[in-house]
Amino acid sequence: MSEIVRTADADRLLQLAARKSAQGRETLYRTLWDFFEQRSGTLTDAERTLMTDILRRLSRDIEMSIRIELARALAAKPSAPRDLARVLADQEIEVAFPILMESRVLEDMDLIEVVRTQTHQHRLAVAMRQDISSDVCEALVDNGSPEVVVALLRNESAQVGHSLMDRIAEASRSIDAYQEPLLARPDLPPALARRMQAWVSAALRQFIVDKFKIDIDEVDDQLSGALDKGPHAEMNEVPRTPIETMVERMAQEGKLTIDFVMRSLRRGEIATFEAAFAQLAGIRLRLARRIIYEPGGEAFAIACVAARIDRQNCLRLFELTRRAHDLSAGEIADQSAALAVFYDQTTPEAAEIVARKWRRNPVYLAALKQIGAT
Repeated sequence: MSEIVRTADADRLLQLAARKSAQGRETLYRTLWDFFEQRSGTLTDAERTLMTDILRRLSRDIEMSIRIELARALAAKPSAPRDLARVLADQEIEVAFPILMESRVLEDMDLIEVVRTQTHQHRLAVAMRQDISSDVCEALVDNGSPEVVVALLRNESAQVGHSLMDRIAEASRSIDAYQEPLLARPDLPPALARRMQAWVSAALRQFIVDKFKIDIDEVDDQLSGALDKGPHAEMNEVPRTPIETMVERMAQEGKLTIDFVMRSLRRGEIATFEAAFAQLAGIRLRLARRIIYEPGGEAFAIACVAARIDRQNCLRLFELTRRAHDLSAGEIADQSAALAVFYDQTTPEAAEIVARKWRRNPVYLAALKQIGAT
């Protein structure tokens, strides 16, 4: 047999096979296969190429059941010749499946070639294979259908790099099928998970409102609250300072009063004042600071009404904070007068509606703005 392989070309062997019965071709196929498997390490490159070509051509005339049997046997062998695995990987999916799923002798370049040249079913098999590399994952996303990408995402052992996840995440804005399996991946970067949860919620918002005729403010409260309590909620939280912790504890114990807020501001304890004001209004500290110091004061009046701070104390707090702007006494008086009018026109119900919007998750609000839903 060795002499035949070394001296004959592929066409001559194929002619020999064609003259035989189906049983004869099967015998020849198995013989060549066994010889290649047993003597693979001793063949030259030219002999290996010749043998591979013969087996590939003979495969067209061999019963699929026989090729499946060989594929299953070869897939389980860690020392199987790579050339044989490649021959089987290029055949019908019924034959290729055990090789693509289990054979460890296939290299990345082999798998990428299968992904680029073979069928949808072949790509699905590669996507479900254990421990596929980042290069193979890239090829699957570049060449595969959404179904292939979903199979890849559900394969937790696949080495899906962060940049590729970001690409898939962007695509998930229009391909809903990517969202759930991507969010479920344990290696998903928390920051990306947080961003995805926000735009998924934002996109879901309009669907819920349109389909179920639910009040949009109620939907926003629910979806924003879900993000605050989600598995990656801590990623967007600014660590609390000791002052914030103290103020929160005072509020829980019923000791946080407007007198404490006023006293903190008069003493120049600005950080304490800001944290206390934010706690009374039920808003984030960063937003509270912006409201406290922004020109005009309309938002400040709304926050005071929502926090149930009376008119007199609201005006006094406003006047004290205006001093940080280096305003003249006349300018402060004019702004205070305008603030008083605005305060009187703001009902607690209206102030609470605005405060509810302020309390929503900032990432969710950013996502709404990005998709033009605000």
